[in-house]
Amino acid sequence: MNAKLVAIFISFILFIGFPVQGRAENDTKAAKNHTEDLINLSDRVFQYTDANQDTAAYSLLNELSKEWNRSPQNYSEKDQRVINTAIAKLKVLMANSGENQREITDAAVSLRLGFDALAPDGKPLWKNLHYAVTAPVSKMKSALNNKDNERFQYYLNEFLDKYAVVYPAMVINGQTDVVNLVNKQINSFSDQREKSLKTSTRIRQLNGIDRELNNVFDQSSQNHEESMVGLATIIGGIIVCVLAYASWRRYMGEHLRREHVR
Repeated sequence: MNAKLVAIFISFILFIGFPVQGRAENDTKAAKNHTEDLINLSDRVFQYTDANQDTAAYSLLNELSKEWNRSPQNYSEKDQRVINTAIAKLKVLMANSGENQREITDAAVSLRLGFDALAPDGKPLWKNLHYAVTAPVSKMKSALNNKDNERFQYYLNEFLDKYAVVYPAMVINGQTDVVNLVNKQINSFSDQREKSLKTSTRIRQLNGIDRELNNVFDQSSQNHEESMVGLATIIGGIIVCVLAYASWRRYMGEHLRREHVR
């Protein structure tokens, strides 16, 4: 009888903790498959763009856009806004045949990274560009110390280009407050590029940008780990409750047995 009660108790707890687990797993699997399809399409768009086959890339981009719009309920408003903006930007660049091919390719890479950032599992590709994004910061500092404004402006442009490529994926994966902070700092620094500021002031600003960028790259990798810790805590709590109840039942059973013997 005790075993039956424990079994019923466990089932009740699992039902309360995970009332629609089966359906949720199916929905999660379907959403994951859909995201993988979108990632594959975005990858093909990038490959055609990188090969300068813009006509084929534009056709695939339209297909990708239609597929993306079929299931907006699977994604947050923020994710929809970011991806829609990235798609629109690439379409505009492709529509203007006179645009710089590198700019088109960068936009295709940015879109590819954005879709990859939607995947719930694994390490996002954009994090592999950590060094590529932050390396120009050190070069800007060196140029400033050498009072070489031309090199400073060149590396600032390089930094802004690479930052723009990862920004959509960064918004999707990163913590909103941290991403907003570093974006505000970068925009402010860029707006002041032609102003006469002290070298020490610019370097202090670059140190702040470098520090906050490192925070974005580091903290975004913790999101999945933190969610898993939360799930483990819930499951652990359920197990502790079940074991405590089973121990209490055994204690009461033994206590009643001794009382009956007396």
